[in-house]
Amino acid sequence: MESGGPIITLKDVGFSYDGVHWVLRGISLSVRRGERVAILGHNGSGKSTFVKILGALLTPSQGACFVRGRVSLVFQNPESQIVGAVVEDDAAFAPENQGIEPAEIERRVAWALEKVGLLHKRKALSSALSGGEKQRLALAGALAAVGPDPACLVLDEPTAMLDPQGRAEVEDVLRYLHGAGAAIVQVTHQIESVTGADRVLVLSQGEWAWQGSREAFWDAAGSLGFGLPPLVSLRRCLGVVVESDSVDGLAKAIIAFIPSLRTKDRAKEREKEMEKERKQERFSPVVSRSFFQVRDLGCGFGAGTPVETLVLENVSCFIPAGGWFSILGRTGSGKSTLIQHLNGLYPVQSGEISIIGAQGELVSLPIRGTELRNLRRRVGLVFQSPEDQLFSPTVREELAFAPLNWGLSKKEADAAAAEAMRLVGLGEEYLERSPLRLSGGERRLAAIASVLAAGPECLVLDEPTAGLDAAYRARIVELLSWLKEEGKAIVTVTHDFEMAFERSDRIFVMDGGRGLFEGSVTGALPALLERESALLPEVLQLCDSLRREGLSVPLTWDADELLESLRVSE
Repeated sequence: MESGGPIITLKDVGFSYDGVHWVLRGISLSVRRGERVAILGHNGSGKSTFVKILGALLTPSQGACFVRGRVSLVFQNPESQIVGAVVEDDAAFAPENQGIEPAEIERRVAWALEKVGLLHKRKALSSALSGGEKQRLALAGALAAVGPDPACLVLDEPTAMLDPQGRAEVEDVLRYLHGAGAAIVQVTHQIESVTGADRVLVLSQGEWAWQGSREAFWDAAGSLGFGLPPLVSLRRCLGVVVESDSVDGLAKAIIAFIPSLRTKDRAKEREKEMEKERKQERFSPVVSRSFFQVRDLGCGFGAGTPVETLVLENVSCFIPAGGWFSILGRTGSGKSTLIQHLNGLYPVQSGEISIIGAQGELVSLPIRGTELRNLRRRVGLVFQSPEDQLFSPTVREELAFAPLNWGLSKKEADAAAAEAMRLVGLGEEYLERSPLRLSGGERRLAAIASVLAAGPECLVLDEPTAGLDAAYRARIVELLSWLKEEGKAIVTVTHDFEMAFERSDRIFVMDGGRGLFEGSVTGALPALLERESALLPEVLQLCDSLRREGLSVPLTWDADELLESLRVSE
């Protein structure tokens, strides 16, 4: 290709895995150095296949793809690209294989780990990282492969498993690379990713459905099936001019736009309200019977080795029967490790876990034999990455596996599989398909169905809405709400604070392997705003910012509720 030409050029690219069904059709694209492009698409639109073609992992079935310069990829599932046992070894893997000098490798590894916020864990075991930390390690490996001056970085849902602060940290890295002249191609369904893009393209059923600038996309988003980011929606509805689509930028604009909201003593009133709420509830007592009680739970990995890591320390919480219990906290706070104790996947090292017994009494969590097997039937666990638990050749076999394992006949197992499929909303046409050939949203539903087929009393899910578009997120939230109404205990580890705030009966906030707060949503908000405000929905942060300035607005995470209060005050 000519000097100074595009880094990536696709000409009428099409792709089919089986020669019959086309995943991509007629895809043409040109990306130049210094350009940031957001590729949006709902689950199943062909985004991941598109990324693999850009990285030369797949060859187009038709058309051509030209790449000029070094392109580094970050995949949707970090497990698929982490190869080193220790964090710094994994980050060094690519440059070592390129034959780069050791001093330069050391410089790149330190730079990449620092950029993604993992430098302090360079000696940690990769396997001991949380899902979000693994996502950041995958990004560090891609950065170390190309150094501080990459030609192009292609990312497939790079922030799907991260908390809001982690997403902000990754965005800072991308902004830095973009400013340094790198081309950034970010493939995602997260509408927030558009805010930093120069150009937006929408992929639908394997074809381009729309192309244009960021601002033009905001006008077209609704007709394309996307909602606007809450802050963008508020800004456009109010008609205010902002310096940036950020909490601080919008807060300043609103204060200038609607001065009548300010009340003389509102700031003092706010502090009194917060103090009252703080006193009302902190680790409040259980108001209904418990399904689990966790007391002083401790857990560590690599005991007696140089990489020994303490993950949980004196964690106590009470999980209600027939309720929805959400576990919140930063990436790496120990949330996933906690829930993997609940069905005996991790044995209790210190402390105690009790579970409700047959007569409603609390009994110690079983650790071996038939009782442990029965525990895993009662408590179904859905992992953060569905690929970690989907292994059968077809969806039918996947869903029938657990019922057959519990001693059901083939007819009974098939009936249980069919009922689980009905519950999650997947049709019979999926039964003979490979679980690993489904879209991200379909795989998540198949993983949930495989657990439901065993008829558990409690469903424990790790990031059930991560990496899903709005439609699949809504399906899963409504499914879990229905299961709760049917009497099942629901436990979710999530960075989806909107889901947690809207649906949870109780919330448990973790940080650094410890519990910070346990109680109702109302009681949690003051504690979260004080200590973990960066993790909260932007609308809630905006409300708190406005209230600090003395504006009379509700403390809400609902953009429509905030907008209504602002309109009333105009």
